[in-house]
Amino acid sequence: MLFLVIILIIIICLGIVIYFSRQIVYPKILTHKKVFDYEMERERIPFDLFEGLIEEDISINSYLGYTLKGKLYLQDNPNKFVLMCHGITSNYEGMKKYSIPLIKKGYSIMFYDHRNHGYSDRNYTTLGFFEKKDAKCCVDYLMKRFNEPLVGVLGESMGAATALQLVTIDNRLSFCIEDCGYSNAYNLMYHRALEDHNKILALFTKPTDIYLKFFYKFSLKDVSVVHTINKATCPILFIHGEEDSYVPFYMCKELYESYEGQKMMYTVKGASHAVAYPTDPETYSNEVNKFLDLYVKESKVN
Repeated sequence: MLFLVIILIIIICLGIVIYFSRQIVYPKILTHKKVFDYEMERERIPFDLFEGLIEEDISINSYLGYTLKGKLYLQDNPNKFVLMCHGITSNYEGMKKYSIPLIKKGYSIMFYDHRNHGYSDRNYTTLGFFEKKDAKCCVDYLMKRFNEPLVGVLGESMGAATALQLVTIDNRLSFCIEDCGYSNAYNLMYHRALEDHNKILALFTKPTDIYLKFFYKFSLKDVSVVHTINKATCPILFIHGEEDSYVPFYMCKELYESYEGQKMMYTVKGASHAVAYPTDPETYSNEVNKFLDLYVKESKVN
């Protein structure tokens, strides 16, 4: 009888671990139409700015063999770009609002869908671990096609964590703008388990991490940005809503305080997760412009 009870407990625990891990690697993905309609209802897509640019659909081969789908919006004689990295469950439609100050400043924009998102090939989500290498493939594409232009990266939420991991492995990036990214994926998943479920599930964060490492080839600790951020060499703008409870606000301060390179921080009072720009678009744009004017030297593209 005791043996059967032990077996039952093991099966239940394993079931919880599998459930928790699948919430991470197979999140519920939104369609492009869903995100587009959401952004349209809130009048966030800058159609007037895009109309003056050359639009191209693009396909990029990942180093792992799958295809990433995206879009280019090109200025005349494009020589400086911003790569846009969207958040988990979303797609590049949700990043279009962030391009407004950048297009006005003369940047061409590259949007793309992460693996397992949008139009890109299905795989599984790794919170930035494999996504950072896909982002590097996007940078490779821009560097080769446009003869080594100036390239920066802007990311939201998981896209911000991806951007921060990208600049630790690719010193060609001229700047990074991270909006509501997480400093420590392990702590974030523990926090999300508490918020979305209960203390019992949160206790399974460690065994879930072991399961992820064994079956999905990445660990939550592999995507804890705060531990690697000082491998980056470019200036970083840290942005976060002060009322963010999804990715807690303290994570922005932790990242900012940890980074020893050139940096700025902009926080938005009253803003929850991923709404810093819509909460105060004018100040947001001004802070982005201030950061670019202060830290990004464009002499090599002039």
